[in-house]
Amino acid sequence: MATYKGIQGYSVQTLSSDPSPTASVEGQLWFNSTSSTYKIAMSGAGAWSSGGAQNSTVADRGTIGIVTAALAMGGVAYTANAETYNGTAWTEVGDLNTPRAMLGGTGTTLAGLAFAGYNGSSPYTRDETEIWDGTSWTEVNNLNTDRNSVFSIGATSTAAVCAAGINLPGTYQVLSETWDGTSWTETNDVNTARALGGSAAGTSTAGLIFGGNEPAVDVTETYDGTCWSEVNDLNTARVSEGGGGTLTSALCFGGRDGPYATRVDITEQWDGTSWTEVADLATARTCWMSTGASNTSALAIGGFTAPGTKTQVTEEWNDPVYSIKTVTVS
Repeated sequence: MATYKGIQGYSVQTLSSDPSPTASVEGQLWFNSTSSTYKIAMSGAGAWSSGGAQNSTVADRGTIGIVTAALAMGGVAYTANAETYNGTAWTEVGDLNTPRAMLGGTGTTLAGLAFAGYNGSSPYTRDETEIWDGTSWTEVNNLNTDRNSVFSIGATSTAAVCAAGINLPGTYQVLSETWDGTSWTETNDVNTARALGGSAAGTSTAGLIFGGNEPAVDVTETYDGTCWSEVNDLNTARVSEGGGGTLTSALCFGGRDGPYATRVDITEQWDGTSWTEVADLATARTCWMSTGASNTSALAIGGFTAPGTKTQVTEEWNDPVYSIKTVTVS
């Protein structure tokens, strides 16, 4: 007859008190000698919680960073405003040189990159690139193709990808360009022409884009630094959604499923192979403004809750909650 040790590879420990429930003890079984019960550490689902509200009621911004150190810049109505987030509150910082919305961003709050975008006067679509040094923005070499509503990939200001987007007269692009810290170079095209994503994850050699377009698509593509490959689709096709993370651990949230369609609160988690629906946003919206380090940590920043209606609300995606359960026979 099989034993627990034979199946699991270790014996059941006897402890006088329960350890703290964490990822390191998830799935472990032990006997609590004080309560005379068997216990096991379990992982719950992640969830959204309220964060600090932006100072500016702005949508369609570029974003950079992680939950505890984020930077949002530009946005509708074609502002140069920028703000940083420390995990609790937003603080206004130095403005962009070129006011614009629907721009891309990569890097950190100490070394960031802003590129592409759209503003309300000619030339409407932009090719400008700016570097952030933690204090101010400096213009550097432009993109080869001006556009807005791009997918931006990269964890630094010296290595980034600007993929797809729209340029006048409203043509969806397949173009992809890489940034080496000095200039942009055209590389292999994405497989599906699209824009209005705002949802990308990873690095310039291990990237992920998903959703976008008009009407909405569910297509997901990975990037290895050279080529784009289609992988498993989102469960819900959408545009103007938020996202962040890495090639193997990402989140997609919010958005809408067509022109002027109802905003959605749906959140999906990517594990490197497929998408799974998890807990919903508290506020349904288009979440172009978003950032995050993985599928356990992300920010949904502002956005449109309805056509023409913007919100300052920030939500934080929290790590899974770990708990200890008593094992019963039922």
